[in-house]
Amino acid sequence: MAEDVNPAKTELQRLRDEHQQISDLLALVQELTGQAIRSESVADLFALAFRTLFDCVSFDIAVAVMIEQNLDLYISTREGAPTLVSDKFIDGIRSTLAHLIPVSFETTEIVVKSEHNDLAAAAVNGDSLAHAMHAILLLEHRTAGVLVLYRAEREFAEHHRQILEIFSAQVSMMLDNLRAREQILSLADTDDLTGIGNKRLFRRQLTQEIERARTYGVPLSLLLFDIDDFKQVNDTLGHTVGDVVLSELCGVVRETLRPPDTIARFGGDEFAVILPHTDINGARAVAERIIKTVRELTIPADDEGMVTCAISIGVAEYSLDDDAGMTDFVRRADERLYESKRQGKNRYTS
Repeated sequence: MAEDVNPAKTELQRLRDEHQQISDLLALVQELTGQAIRSESVADLFALAFRTLFDCVSFDIAVAVMIEQNLDLYISTREGAPTLVSDKFIDGIRSTLAHLIPVSFETTEIVVKSEHNDLAAAAVNGDSLAHAMHAILLLEHRTAGVLVLYRAEREFAEHHRQILEIFSAQVSMMLDNLRAREQILSLADTDDLTGIGNKRLFRRQLTQEIERARTYGVPLSLLLFDIDDFKQVNDTLGHTVGDVVLSELCGVVRETLRPPDTIARFGGDEFAVILPHTDINGARAVAERIIKTVRELTIPADDEGMVTCAISIGVAEYSLDDDAGMTDFVRRADERLYESKRQGKNRYTS
């Protein structure tokens, strides 16, 4: 005999399920909004957001793929899970992108920007990549990335996909806000005239690099330089030409540096270059290269004249043998800068 089905009871259960799903979504959105305020970086944002999503949808792996110069991955997995960056995993990411975006990413390098193993631990039976679902991240109406969830057991249900779509839309808005905040902070750290870092950025960056040098025992060097006889340029050609000289000189110096190096305007016509993972010999080579580059710089002035300039540099290496801080480090570089001045300018002292 067929089992009796009560239509009213079935409908009531359906409504209860829908109500629960809506409640879960509202809780998710509310929690995500709070997470955005606490996020200091894109990596923090994804780690916090994935932990929040995990309360609504169970998964074994979550990946955010951001399409930048490389394919930047932000990964969250369960506690105790092994590192997942395998050929199969990477092939799956590329396959998902190929399915969603009509651009080839076959040769684009994949970079793991962060990997967090902080989701609730569980015994994963079978292949943790067996089932997947995804949603696109949109920034300023363009496809900026993809969110992908994986799990070993049970395919994702349709309401899970709906939750992920809403989650993706919320994360996209949070990324927009985070990047806007980063741009504001960047403006606060940028010298208006030259476009390089200002003294505020210099102090923060040097503090971080000193801490890194202490912790990991890696070398760190600092260059301080200023423009020889720059006052004469301002007095004879005017401050407008002087500003052009400052801007052009910073541009050519910046081109001689590596991506990890930091150049900042220390004050007036004085500048600083922080050289991570660089010992005194490496710093001397950088100083020689900068001096040569500046000597070759010519800047058009009024009445078809040309301005050339030279710089003097002080070079210091951070000492790991004592507890010297930032002030002493900068003082040593500054003393050597003025020694270069006393010795005739257009040179470096280390």
